[in-house]
Amino acid sequence: MLRPPPSAADLPYCPQFLNRIRDAVIIQDIEGRLEWMNPAAEAMFRVTLDAVRGIKVMGHVLPDGARVDPAKIAAFRYDIDSGIFRRDHLARHKRVGGETFWNLHSFTLLTTPTGHKVAVTCRDVTETVETEQDLRRGQARLQHAAHHDTLTGLANRKRLSQYMGSDILRRALADRRVGVLHLDLDKFKEINDTLGHAAGDAALLHVADLLRRFCGPQDLACRIGGDEFVLVCLGMTTEDALLTRAELLLGAAHDPLNWNDQAIRVGLSIGACLAQDGAESGETLIHHADQALYEAKTRGRGRVMLYTPALGHVQIAQNRLARELRLATAERQLTVHLQPQLDLARGRITGCETLLRWNHPRLGLLPPGAFFETARRTGVLADLDYQSMHLSLDALTRVHAAGFDDLTIALNVSAEALTDVNYPGLLDWALQSRGLTPSQICVEITETTILQGGGRTIATAVERLKRMGTRVALDDFGTGYAGLAHISEIEVDEIKLDRSLTANIATDPRNRAIVRSIIELCRKLGTHVTAEGVETAEQLRLLRVARCPAIQGFVLAHPQPCDDMIAWLSANLPLPAGFGTAQPAAPVARLRPAT
Repeated sequence: MLRPPPSAADLPYCPQFLNRIRDAVIIQDIEGRLEWMNPAAEAMFRVTLDAVRGIKVMGHVLPDGARVDPAKIAAFRYDIDSGIFRRDHLARHKRVGGETFWNLHSFTLLTTPTGHKVAVTCRDVTETVETEQDLRRGQARLQHAAHHDTLTGLANRKRLSQYMGSDILRRALADRRVGVLHLDLDKFKEINDTLGHAAGDAALLHVADLLRRFCGPQDLACRIGGDEFVLVCLGMTTEDALLTRAELLLGAAHDPLNWNDQAIRVGLSIGACLAQDGAESGETLIHHADQALYEAKTRGRGRVMLYTPALGHVQIAQNRLARELRLATAERQLTVHLQPQLDLARGRITGCETLLRWNHPRLGLLPPGAFFETARRTGVLADLDYQSMHLSLDALTRVHAAGFDDLTIALNVSAEALTDVNYPGLLDWALQSRGLTPSQICVEITETTILQGGGRTIATAVERLKRMGTRVALDDFGTGYAGLAHISEIEVDEIKLDRSLTANIATDPRNRAIVRSIIELCRKLGTHVTAEGVETAEQLRLLRVARCPAIQGFVLAHPQPCDDMIAWLSANLPLPAGFGTAQPAAPVARLRPAT
């Protein structure tokens, strides 16, 4: 029912159409007392005009908890020069009954014959405001997700980059009061491979909790990818303080993580860097901390390393080596040397191991130990393995062509190549293209390769190679890992006793007993044994007494280029009568070197 407007004499500014518009209109006197409202206003506030005529509505429309002091309401009077008449206002108001809503309202000053009046136009914009709030909350969630790690809730690499370029960080750098810790989980892949990814996630969350525990109010803890974390520490002014923080993290990480009734030990390696000259950038600090972390992992993990200029120089040299290594494959700087292997029972040379060498244009001939970790770190190790494979097969082809067609060859393969599903097929193609057979090849893998590649993954790769007809050997056996467990898990044809075992066989009775036991166990398992690093006649004698099937080492010949090995074979085969089967007829030293 439409309410007739006030008479034209009283409210000449209030025509009939105000009863019909959708916006609520309220007329007040200059002291804020309500004189009239249209039906839309009655519906909005759920009240009748008769019920509120003459009251000051501001004391009734504000939500609970936002009420104005009654004395102030009583004393209220509109200021005709106030800025409220020049803009819209958004406020949360309430209806009769207590329901709140968002009210977009404006004030208009009216001049009437009886004095100033104020028209308040209101619109319920609750749906619009709540939609905008939902959008803002959604944007905030997206913003948070864009700058934080999903699993741990820590800041991510993008947030770290922003923080390192912030004013607060620049000031801290200028004052030399900031340090960076770069953390990496030790053997994280083993946790994933042996216990599953859920256990790996638990380990990551464990480290994230440690970082929160040791994170100051202005510090920033980040997970920057995989199992890598960064802690930016503001206020750090001394190396001792930074190293103390790192050691606390390292010590706390030693406490086992209980997961599904299992104790998981989460090891950490930490690289630390403290701002030094005030001119460094945040990215430089992170880079230096990363270099220190790499050094910590190289030195055996589970430790803290502090970045120093000397360490930086070493890293610069390694980075240069990495760049040169990438060129080595393209510029044919890689070659292989061959070292013969002697079957002690038959006194015959049965094959050779190929050992990769790098003809470095500046540093000369480098063994794998000089560039292996650099190759792994720069992601070119698999490329080196494939080039080594082709060079080794070419060498075997030349050895066969020289008349020694009964010899086999052993080549080393890293986890990076062995876990490539294409490796067995590429090896088979390389053999066929040279007229070679898989039985003439032995693929040597190390125990560290099994750990790095994941035991089950490596076992699958070994099975594929053996189905192809290739023999597989476990190299560097006895270097400190679970060698016997690997023999039971991965069906290898041969183990190669590491030189650390053979080196002490003549001087250490316990070492001698260990070697004999390993040889006897492998004999029962039907696994061939080759002892590496045999350098003296006494070592050779003791291995013969222990009934070791085969040996390899300087006592026989040094690794040498293919042409030199062919010359050595031509000079020394057949071996002197009885060599290797009993006390040799001629001293070992009489074997002729390659010319």
